[in-house]
Amino acid sequence: MRALVIAHGEPPSAGLLRELAGAAGVVVAADGGALVALDAGLTPDWVVGDLDTMDQFPAVPIPRERFVRDADPMTTDLEKAVRFALGRGASAVDVAAAGGGRGDHALANLSVLVVFGTHEVVLHDDLFAVWLVRGATEVRGEPGTVVSLIAPGGCRGVTTRGLRWELQDEELPFSPRGVHNELVGERAEVSVREGALLVFRGRWVERHR
Repeated sequence: MRALVIAHGEPPSAGLLRELAGAAGVVVAADGGALVALDAGLTPDWVVGDLDTMDQFPAVPIPRERFVRDADPMTTDLEKAVRFALGRGASAVDVAAAGGGRGDHALANLSVLVVFGTHEVVLHDDLFAVWLVRGATEVRGEPGTVVSLIAPGGCRGVTTRGLRWELQDEELPFSPRGVHNELVGERAEVSVREGALLVFRGRWVERHR
């Protein structure tokens, strides 16, 4: 079962949000993410977090028994919601509305991919789908689809096949080096021997000249 977790950041298009919800067996809002869901015409199955935002909106059309309060100050609402979804039996989690606004929040939300690195967790917005490489991964799309590889803590043994600019068992530091590559065909492979490597697969085609 796939789950959709809706955070309280910059919302994607309502169309993308509904597409992700349509593929999900359960929709979990991370506290104020419930407002994002409702604005898109979606009613989350669960609302999870410290609820400091949703406590200000007692009249929302979501049954109160679907609210799960977790006051742990050492974890974010997004972490709590992802953990809850996995605990409900989700084998994969799509996350939406986790970007925009404060830069520290955006980076912290990306770090959730590393925190839950043994699970399939994908962050989505209207520009990218972002996930963590666990050993190896495939990237699919139209030829020319934008692909960026970012290594927040640096990586070793990075190898790619099917991208315009290839890496062969190389070290990739936390730097702009991996930004804006592209698919040569409809499929590429990315592998990493050591470190956390994030794949940003674009939702658009932009071939280099």
